[in-house]
Amino acid sequence: MNFQNKDEDRRHRGPSEAKELPLKQILQSWFDNHDIAADFNEQEIINTWEELTGELIKKLTTKIYVKEKELFVHVNAPALRYELMMIRNDIRQKINTKLGKSTLRAIHIK
Repeated sequence: MNFQNKDEDRRHRGPSEAKELPLKQILQSWFDNHDIAADFNEQEIINTWEELTGELIKKLTTKIYVKEKELFVHVNAPALRYELMMIRNDIRQKINTKLGKSTLRAIHIK
């Protein structure tokens, strides 16, 4: 059996034969397979939150971040905070649907 020919065949594959994946997808897959908490979609989650909730909520938000697949939103209006707490699970489901996977586990409103 000639191993050298197989190695040469692998090196000379054309672009149509090789499956190319984005680095982000490769790294996320590796982290997921090894149970390492790494989320490359943090900014996508925040952008989707802002898109779904609108400009008014964006203006009243003082701090927003993602930690360990959970979204933390700080707002400076008590009435808004209460309303967001009532619908946070619906918003979480919409974010996960829009992103195409169950990325977000929970939303915390403070």
